[in-house]
Amino acid sequence: MRLLATYPSSSSALRAEHRLKASGLAVELIPVPRQVRSNCGFCLLVDAGGSLESLRATGPDGLWRVLDPEPGTRRRRYEPYP
Repeated sequence: MRLLATYPSSSSALRAEHRLKASGLAVELIPVPRQVRSNCGFCLLVDAGGSLESLRATGPDGLWRVLDPEPGTRRRRYEPYP
């Protein structure tokens, strides 16, 4: 499962990226998509697999599930993740 994690600041996002990469998760630091609101300009795109606890331990403001694009478009879609 791919999740998008938003953080309160850029430094929080960078610290979380470092912690998650050290724990072996596939993580990508990306700009926050327009569809998602955040106080920070960066977020993490994470292949969470079974390590949701590691992701939650980094203190994200919000988690969003990454959905497949609608047919005929390339834009990713997101929905809030509990």
